[in-house]
Formats: sequence, structure tokens, C-alpha cells
Amino acid sequence: MADLAGNDNAVLSRAIIMFRKPARRWVLLAAVATIIVVQLTVLLRTSPDKLAGYAETVHRYKPAVHDDAGLWNKLHNQRLPHKSEQKKCSEIKIPKSYWATTAASTPAFVVIPDAGQINVDDTVCIRVVVPARKQRVHMAYTPFPNTPWDSVLLDLVGQRTGVSVPVRLQPAMDIRNTFRDESHVYEADVRLRDVDEYRIEGYVEFRDALWNCDGELAPADYIPEPLHIPSTLRVDVVDPQKTSTYNLERYMELPLCTDLDVEGRWVSSDALSFDTDLVPPPDDHGRVWIPYTCRLRRIEYGEFMQCLKQQYPLMHWYGDSNLRRVLKKLTTRGAWCGTSDEHQTRTCICEDYKEEFTPFNATYRELVIDFDESGGQMVSNKDADFLHVPDNQTRIYYHKWEGLSSKNKPAWQTPFEESVTSRFGVPSVAMISLTNWDAAFDTRAHFALELERLFGIVRQEYPPTTELIIRTGQYFCCRSDYDPPDTRAYSRLRNAYFDQYVVAAFQEQFGHTHK
Repeated sequence: MADLAGNDNAVLSRAIIMFRKPARRWVLLAAVATIIVVQLTVLLRTSPDKLAGYAETVHRYKPAVHDDAGLWNKLHNQRLPHKSEQKKCSEIKIPKSYWATTAASTPAFVVIPDAGQINVDDTVCIRVVVPARKQRVHMAYTPFPNTPWDSVLLDLVGQRTGVSVPVRLQPAMDIRNTFRDESHVYEADVRLRDVDEYRIEGYVEFRDALWNCDGELAPADYIPEPLHIPSTLRVDVVDPQKTSTYNLERYMELPLCTDLDVEGRWVSSDALSFDTDLVPPPDDHGRVWIPYTCRLRRIEYGEFMQCLKQQYPLMHWYGDSNLRRVLKKLTTRGAWCGTSDEHQTRTCICEDYKEEFTPFNATYRELVIDFDESGGQMVSNKDADFLHVPDNQTRIYYHKWEGLSSKNKPAWQTPFEESVTSRFGVPSVAMISLTNWDAAFDTRAHFALELERLFGIVRQEYPPTTELIIRTGQYFCCRSDYDPPDTRAYSRLRNAYFDQYVVAAFQEQFGHTHK
């Protein structure tokens, strides 16, 4: 079976938001979501400075400090509660001792106030305490409003299934969390749906808002700080009545997904009891993205093109080189970068702009490509009828941009000076890709202004009959990326907040008018 994803193996690893999605079109839209996802995952092989008195243990690629005596017993007492005692974080008082900790004597640590056993679909409160650091404070960096000073990456990982559930920490509601030089307490209520024994993996990525190098600030070096995680700290999820609908063994009984913005989890492909060819391909760590309430499937290129021809004969795509590489996969029916040896080459991952490519010229800012069941080819005849799609074909107008950043040459709004729809027709779908370049090279204030300009253009160009797909950026993991002579301000948390801003803004502007 042809694999639409190719080496783009992380299905739905980023948000793809559509507005008022009609159920009758789910097959095609799910396919579109599958082919456009590109996951850039960086495997950490770091050895952070060990904290005095605490041995460092590396879980997969995540540094953590484990010690079951002394500090742990001093700061908090763990107990195994009855299931009915489970509480939300807001209901559990934060001990005063947490706010008195200092980095000089205490490493950052993880707390589960009610660790023990819970039922499927219950929540558990997770807390991380980052003690105050009075020296080496970086005063120039500040977080966005209502965001944390410290970037903490944390997962709950199932020991049997390899299920990985992200812990989306937020600052606890306390005035002390607003001050740079105080200890900080972060917390999250995590819902667990798979039966397993979960342990915590994670580390502190940045302190002192170093994750947010906005403006002229230089990206900080990525040196993860170990977390103190007792080896006995765990959460057991049980299903005593054997009635859970989240059972991985029953996954193939779920209906196909009709929505692109669904909750899910990463699962080790080795833990799946069914043929892995029936689900999206695994990422570079052998993990598969599995939704909780519906299932995804692979679609052959021929079937996909047939769906496009029937439902979406004309589409407009705006994006960076990631979308260009998607077009290369589509035009060659998956042959481009199609072997496992090619998947990890720099050309297939990111640097394909100098590559000779027969179906279209990859250096062009504007492309019109016609597709049929055999593949795709650039429309090179300047006298062609660009307003009408040929019979039995699908057409994609692609405009290559660097988001809304100042790196665009010419400026990103240039193609709209002469109406795009008057030149290339009104499409069924407009896909807009943002964040990657915006977070890397511009301030959020500048991005907000440019986004407002984009909203005006979208209203002018695309009527409510045009469905909008917002393709958010990659959650670049674990480092700041350097690309001389330009320095890219990448960090996981910075990109995540840019993405959240984009999604919320589009929903506010177009959620009531566009699909």
C-alpha cells in the first residue's frame, strides 16, 4: 500500500484546525492532514552537570535525578490513596516548604500529591517545583503574559504499552509565581485513559524565561537540567470492570476519524496487537500516533487523488519548504525520498531547495500544479487557463513564503496586490501555514500586527464557501537552532505559544463564517 505520509511520520503531532468541518468530507480532509504533517524530532544525547549528592539517570533521552531519601522525605510525604480521594490540583494545598526551596540546596523536583491507583479516564495532579536561583539570573529575558518563567518538559510514560502522555504544566495560582527570583510551582491535571503503570520522564529545559528569545535576544544554549524524580513515584491506571473504550486491543473497532483536531497519544508500535500497516507510520522512535475515540488509516495515492478530484478540485496552499516537500511527495506518488535510507538525509528532512526536481521548479515562489492518478506536473504555459481546472484533474496553487516574517523577499503580501483569486480562481480549500519562520525570526508583537493584515486579505480573497485549514508549526524539540548568518529563535515552548495564538486568533476571526 502506498504511504501518503512518506517520511513525514508524526500524524497529528501538531494542531491542524478546521472550522465547522462537514462529516461527509472526512476521508479527504483526514488524508490532507496526514500528508502535510512533518515532524522534526531531535534525539538528545546530553549529559547535564550532575547536581551534588544526586545520581543522574537517563530515561530514554530525558535526564532525571533519582533519590528516595533525604530531600524527598523532607519536602513531602507520598501515600497511596483510595480512588475516591483523587482531587484536582486546585483542591490540593501547596506546602509552604515548596516556596522556601533554593537551587543551592535543592534540585527541581516532581510531586504527585495523590500518587497511587486511579480508574481509566480519571485525572491525577502532577506538580513540578523549580527552586529559586539567586545567582546567574538572566534579567533580559521575559516570558509572554501569563506564561511560565521556566520551560519544563514532562511526560507520563506507560511501562507496558509505551504510551506517552504529555503533562501540560501551567503556573499554579499564586502571586509568587509571577516573580523571577522566587521558587516556581507548576501543575497540571492529567487525564489517563490507558491501563498501565505510568512513570514520569522529563527535565527543565530553560530557566529565567530563556526559552523566549524575543526580538534581538540571542537563543540560549540548550543544557537540560535534571529533575528529581523518585523511582517509587508512579500512577497505576486500572479498569476493574473491563469496560474501557480506550483499550488499545479494541482500537480497530473504533469509527474512522471525522475531525482533524482530536486527542490522542503516542504508543510504541511494538505494543500494538494488530497490523501496524493499518495505522499511521511510526516516528523515528518507533512510536505511533493513536487517537482515543476514532482511528486513522493509510490511503493509497490513487484513492487520495480520486477524492481530491471529486471534492476539492482546486486548492490554494501557502507555506514554507515543508509544504514544498509535501508537493514533491504528491507529484511523484511517494517516490521522492521514498526509501528508508533517504528518510534521514538532509535533503529529505529540510534542505531540498538546491535539488533538481523534474515535476516543478522548486525555486519558484508561485507554482500551479495539476494532478491526476499518475502524479503531478507544473503548469508552465503562461497562456494556460489558470481560472479553470482541466477535466479529471486536481489543481494546487502554491505560494512559498517564510510565514509572515520580515525574511520574505518579496514581502509576503506581494501576491495579493493583484488578487490571487482573480488570477487563479476561488478554491474549495485554502491552507495557510504559519509559526515556523515567525517564531524563529520575529517578535510576537510584529507577528500579531502582520496576522491582522492577513485576516483582512483572507476576508477579501476567500468567501465562506472556502474552507480554511491552518497548518501550525512544528514543536521543535529540545534546542535552539543556529543557521548562520541568521540565528533562529527556536524553542519548544516559544513555538507552542505562537501556535496557540494562531489557532485562537483564526477561530475568533473566522470560526463563525468559514468551515
